[in-house]
Amino acid sequence: MIDLTEVEKIYPLMVEYRRYIHENPELGMETVETKNYVKKLANDLGFVVREIGNGLIVDSGKSPRIALRADMDSLPIVEETGLAFSSKNMGKMHACGHDLHTSVLMGAMIYCKRMSLKPVRFIFQPGEEIGQGASMMIEGGSLDGISHTFGLHSWPALNVGEYSICRGKAMAAVDSFEIKVKGKGGHGAYPHLAYDTILESSRIIQYLLTVPARKIDPLDSAVLSIGYVNGGKANNIIPAEVNIGGTVRTYKSEDSEIIENEINKLKGEHVEISYHRELPPLINEEKFSKLVDSVASKYVKQVEAKPTMGGEDFAYYCSKVPSAFAFLGTGKIQGREVSKHSSVFDINEEALKYGLLLHLSAIYSTLV
Repeated sequence: MIDLTEVEKIYPLMVEYRRYIHENPELGMETVETKNYVKKLANDLGFVVREIGNGLIVDSGKSPRIALRADMDSLPIVEETGLAFSSKNMGKMHACGHDLHTSVLMGAMIYCKRMSLKPVRFIFQPGEEIGQGASMMIEGGSLDGISHTFGLHSWPALNVGEYSICRGKAMAAVDSFEIKVKGKGGHGAYPHLAYDTILESSRIIQYLLTVPARKIDPLDSAVLSIGYVNGGKANNIIPAEVNIGGTVRTYKSEDSEIIENEINKLKGEHVEISYHRELPPLINEEKFSKLVDSVASKYVKQVEAKPTMGGEDFAYYCSKVPSAFAFLGTGKIQGREVSKHSSVFDINEEALKYGLLLHLSAIYSTLV
């Protein structure tokens, strides 16, 4: 079904694309040069191209029913990999594998052209890391006429040549919150003359960390983590303000609502709270996931899929049409698993071939 010889021919091109994109990372919604890089290939292939902000909709053939998606943005991290093609843009780095995602989908475009495989839509979006790209692309018409979507993510916990697709829940909903504790600052030697924002903040933090364990059904998945606490600059001054920020991950909207309500109960004369619903949970459609598995497992080793509390804005596509999102094994680097969002994150480039095979499997699964 899939021409493996053609995949091998396309592999060196994907390596070239990946290294160029890795060397030239862009943040958030500002993926101008990456968009233009992809656009040139799409135009050279003779595909219909439509720009949505700094994203692209690329159609091979008329009235496609399946859409494949890649995210193009990087992270605000100083790269420390030592790669010959390390980031040229200081403070920006592809530390999450989006360079792989984009280059693999570019490879899929080439395969579809060479094999006259159509109709297929390719979605290249910015802003996944900030949770804004997918919704912008959908509002711009990326899902018009589409019945199924497929996407993938580099996954260092899996070996190269392995993949997994969860049936049902795959990635968590993402909420965030900010808390300001305001009081009357003062000298550390005279705490009775001040309102101790540090003490109040410590009470708030201790309570927040008990909420998932004591307010949510133990059989549900829920996480609350504090990401920052900012307050004070001197060891003998009680600050007038302390800022606290954190993230909440759930799979059920009612669980998110319970946690939000518990946080809002802390509001008062000295406490201001802002709570944000950022991403819905990513739920794979079981029937389509099974269909993709039936093809992909012939070419890539299928391993047990485990849901994660990480978030992904591909969830917005999943909420609109039946979709499947795969975890693609990218393997260990120098014998160790390197976490995503790390300054030394890298991928084994052999994974590019398997990423292409997953995208092609999704296409072929809709043709059977």
